[in-house]
Amino acid sequence: MSSLNSQLKGFKSGVVNQGNFVQARRHIASPAPAAQVSPASTPGASGSGGNSSSNAAAIAKRKKPVKNNVVYSQPADTGMGLYIMTQVLHLVEHLKEVEKPLTRADLERFLAKPLDSTMIEILRSHDKLVFDHVTDTYAFKPLHNIRSAQQLLTHLQASTTAQGLSVKELKDGWSGALATIDELEADGSILVTRTKKDGQARMVWINDKSLNVTIDDEFKTIWEKIVIPPAAELPGELERAGLKPTSVDPATIKKAMQKDQGKKQKKPRRGRITNTHLAGMLRDYN
Repeated sequence: MSSLNSQLKGFKSGVVNQGNFVQARRHIASPAPAAQVSPASTPGASGSGGNSSSNAAAIAKRKKPVKNNVVYSQPADTGMGLYIMTQVLHLVEHLKEVEKPLTRADLERFLAKPLDSTMIEILRSHDKLVFDHVTDTYAFKPLHNIRSAQQLLTHLQASTTAQGLSVKELKDGWSGALATIDELEADGSILVTRTKKDGQARMVWINDKSLNVTIDDEFKTIWEKIVIPPAAELPGELERAGLKPTSVDPATIKKAMQKDQGKKQKKPRRGRITNTHLAGMLRDYN
């Protein structure tokens, strides 16, 4: 019993001491925040100058530094993309728009950055660009080297086929293609086919004026007075006029085909003769 009583007294004394410790912690005064500065402690206000300068220095120390998002390991974005092929695409489109050769300095000025050896190698081997080793210039290579009315007429006259030339191909590298086509069409130098929806030029051909034939108005009047019968009655009209039609009436051909299909020859059905040993004894009823 004495040992139990001593343990109980020790437990009670520990609980009492713990309660006093918690109570003592509650009475500890918290320090005043250093970030809050009263108007009296600011520079230029009333009060001691030493306290204001120390408070301002403490505030400056507690300010968070401004984050710098610039990554110095990556190239600067100049608006032309960060990848080489993207920049090459911008250079090709720029050369296509200006329609004249540009030097390396011109291209670097357009990209706002110097061209490295990799970029130079890609530009010189590009299938849409032409590099001149003498002048050290780069130019866009269109599908057809045509940029004037005279060049267009020369190209069409030298053509050995009657396929014509696509206007879409002409506009590749020649911004004034449509205006020149309209002028040559109005002059009668070329023939143009256009779309029905918006009248845009599609194909162009050379107009050989030596093949133009002048027809008298009297002949045109006689030609327009001739009435052509319908296609179904044309063979009959030719026969009544004593002319032989170049083709037979389709209705007659259809009827003849139907008659031929109805008259199919029937082959005689013959059985297999197996009793050949009775050939002299049997009677033939055929």
